[in-house]
Amino acid sequence: MLYPQELIDEIRTQNDIVSVISEYIALKPKGSSYFGLCPFHNESTPSFSVSADKQFYYCFGCGESGNVYSFIMRMENCDFPEAVKRLADRAHISLPEPEYSAEAARAERLKQQIYEMHRAAGRYYYAALHSRNGERALKYLNERGVKEEIQKRFGIGYAPSGRDHLCRYLKEKGFSTDAMIKSGLVMVSKDGKGLYDRFFNRLMFPIFDLQGRPIAFGGRVIDKGEPKYLNSPETVVFNKSRTLYGMNFAKAARKKEIILVEGYMDMISIYQAGFPNVVAGLGTAFNNDHARTLRKLADSVILLYDSDEAGTRAALRAIPVLVNNGFDVKVTQVKGAKDADEFIKKYGAEAFGKLIVDAVSHITFRIGCAGKNYNLENADHRVRFAEEAAKILADVANDIERDVYTKETAAVCGIDEAALRSRISRIRDASESEFLMEAEKKRKRVYSDKESRDIRPKGITEAQKTILSMAVENDKVLKAVFSVLKAEEFEDGVYRTLAERIYNDSVSGRKSVPADLVSCFENIEDQNTAAAVFAVKNDIDNVSKLEKAVTENVRLIKKNYTDSLLAKASTAEEVKRLIDVKRKLDELYITISDS
Repeated sequence: MLYPQELIDEIRTQNDIVSVISEYIALKPKGSSYFGLCPFHNESTPSFSVSADKQFYYCFGCGESGNVYSFIMRMENCDFPEAVKRLADRAHISLPEPEYSAEAARAERLKQQIYEMHRAAGRYYYAALHSRNGERALKYLNERGVKEEIQKRFGIGYAPSGRDHLCRYLKEKGFSTDAMIKSGLVMVSKDGKGLYDRFFNRLMFPIFDLQGRPIAFGGRVIDKGEPKYLNSPETVVFNKSRTLYGMNFAKAARKKEIILVEGYMDMISIYQAGFPNVVAGLGTAFNNDHARTLRKLADSVILLYDSDEAGTRAALRAIPVLVNNGFDVKVTQVKGAKDADEFIKKYGAEAFGKLIVDAVSHITFRIGCAGKNYNLENADHRVRFAEEAAKILADVANDIERDVYTKETAAVCGIDEAALRSRISRIRDASESEFLMEAEKKRKRVYSDKESRDIRPKGITEAQKTILSMAVENDKVLKAVFSVLKAEEFEDGVYRTLAERIYNDSVSGRKSVPADLVSCFENIEDQNTAAAVFAVKNDIDNVSKLEKAVTENVRLIKKNYTDSLLAKASTAEEVKRLIDVKRKLDELYITISDS
């Protein structure tokens, strides 16, 4: 942990989670919680619950959960120390110099090695492009019209045909085998006896993070071969779902509008034509993490995907992701060319600039795409088109925008404007009603009285979650459980750490707070696991049922722990003792005191 736990808890306390999350998404109060549309997956009804009492969130749709630190880490695509800094600044709390743990120091050293390795690889690939081996690759680049200045600025290079050129180069630079493998640049042979380069005979495009550090590569085949484009695997410094090609250059452009395209060459051609505010995907579908990365750069997006059917479908999938993340979204498509790169070569930068200026609202684009499926000369088709268009318009939050596009659509459909408005209004009313009903249904499913529910152990993971949750919620359960169950009997990892913290809090006379317990972990996955423990209430008013549930789950945890000891036992006496311990567990019964 970089900072003292007491400081971590204080910063969390000073940042009310409802207030923080409300800065990112709209929340509606419902009972003791707040509900909104989950920022981590696409949905039309609210699954995202924020508890003011527990100070953490839980999504009933995708299962994401955590405290205010977890939320900032996910939304801002940052690590735990950065989340602490952001929230400390928000609460006007000064931070001391961080103290790295041994594990954190090792992780930081590995990250720095991988950054340096990618810098070295970039220099190697660039030199190879300008060697005799790279003549064909350089010719290809020149024929594609990529200027020498742009080639250098983007660090474009070439991976030679041999299978271990880069591997030997990195070894000569002093990089360890382990770090080379973890960088993703080098792979282990199938027989496990050797190493070889991931990329060979490919034009190489360095991929940079927002700080301009090389974190991965994209390689394009020179000859025939599959895949046409190959990206680095994910590493500790590279996440495909949070990275866009050229985002460092777009950041430097300081524009509030971003052009989003599909491929490397499209991005480079547009940049070279004088439009530096452009980024490209890395061959993966555009998602919420990509959108959150873009939010750091701009608040408006122009989608420019290929004009074919696949490109149109991709644009239609990306639009709701962008809209739900608060972007003003416009769409444009090239005509007379297969992509932006070809369009610029044929018609020039000025024509491309007009294409960008003439981009239409995503609403117009979606309605236009829908209209292509109907023959508006046919009355039945006009009705069906009007119905589909009404559903699209019902999603438009801005009243003025909805009014303008309703008039346009009614004219295109040749139907009465008042009739279309009436249909849109009914759809919106039904959607709002469904929104609230679904929220209430999900809230009741989790937070309603579960007296009739018979909580039985469904497995060691569920048993540990149930006991930890009950112990935090009920002081009597906590006292009874820890009188017979030791923290070390929980499985190593998140659950044991939670058990140790809850036990230590109890001994010190402190009440464990779920949101603070989640802050024990720096890793977002561990935080998610910890928060899930406390997301669902396990209240049972009937003491007899409560004792039965606690007893069965504690038995399962202790049996699992005993089995792990049996697997390690080295003497017959030890085996006999542990078998006897396990047998006696059937006689265990935990009483919950009324005092």
